Amino acid sequence: MKIAFDEHVPPVIAKVFIALAKESSIQRVSKGLEWERAADYAPKKTDEDYTKNSDVPWLDRFAAAGGRAIISGDVKMRSKPHEKLALHQHGFVVIFFEPQWAQWGFFHKTGLMLHWWGEIISKIRTADRGTFWVVPCSWPRHDAALRNASLGLAKLLKDAPGRKGAGRQKRKRAALRPKGSGDVRQSAFLEALEGQSDDHHEK
Repeated sequence: MKIAFDEHVPPVIAKVFIALAKESSIQRVSKGLEWERAADYAPKKTDEDYTKNSDVPWLDRFAAAGGRAIISGDVKMRSKPHEKLALHQHGFVVIFFEPQWAQWGFFHKTGLMLHWWGEIISKIRTADRGTFWVVPCSWPRHDAALRNASLGLAKLLKDAPGRKGAGRQKRKRAALRPKGSGDVRQSAFLEALEGQSDDHHEK
């Protein structure tokens, strides 16, 4: 099972945890997992799939290589609809951190990750594909659990273009649907989004 640290996890922290994965005490919880970095999959500017300021190309490449999960230090990724859709399409289990994590230094970030490492690994192994989980910025001693921040349809509706009438929204739906057989996961995603939209307006 391949897990990647994205480029927003400082490289030195990624190296620390990739090295720790080889230790016997860590192997007890992370045996069988392969640790990589987003940089190994990021396209160059000369590559056809390069897109400036977008994580989608490397996510596509990582998925094609059998990637299963991502540990992301990008506290803003969940506010980018096209990247959320890519994460959902590929069925990644994604581990995020709360916004304040981005302001912390090396030792504080590393300490938090180490404290939660067992829970992070457990979630990567057992969570449903296409789900998001947030590591709390705290050090609880008991009953520790990651917060479920999966792709909620209400949040996706909020991110979608504004709607001022059912007729217009139906036309938008047609434009959103993939042509042909398309990607099954994306089709299911969009159908669920449409169903939630109808429920929202009937209330």
